[in-house]
Amino acid sequence: MNLSAIIQHLDAEQARAFVRAARHVIDALLIEAERVRAVQTPERRDYSSAALTAATPAGGWLSHEELRVTAQRLAEAIAAEKWVDGAVWALQLLRGVGGVL
Repeated sequence: MNLSAIIQHLDAEQARAFVRAARHVIDALLIEAERVRAVQTPERRDYSSAALTAATPAGGWLSHEELRVTAQRLAEAIAAEKWVDGAVWALQLLRGVGGVL
């Protein structure tokens, strides 16, 4: 699916609002990730079992680096008023959370 082609059909104001909102959400995720990282200790693992769990990965579904890079790209898109690029980057990040995009 070509996200750029889909987003190009959005109204400019809608794209701008989406990019700004996505930036706020990503900033909040970065803050929360730092807070959790500061107080988190590794959990005990039983390496005698080879079973895989369906639990959330230890680092979460999105890495800190993925969030940081997307936040930087969104800041650049906002500064340059490249709303389509910003919307594409935000949607690509959301795809990593398990969206259907």
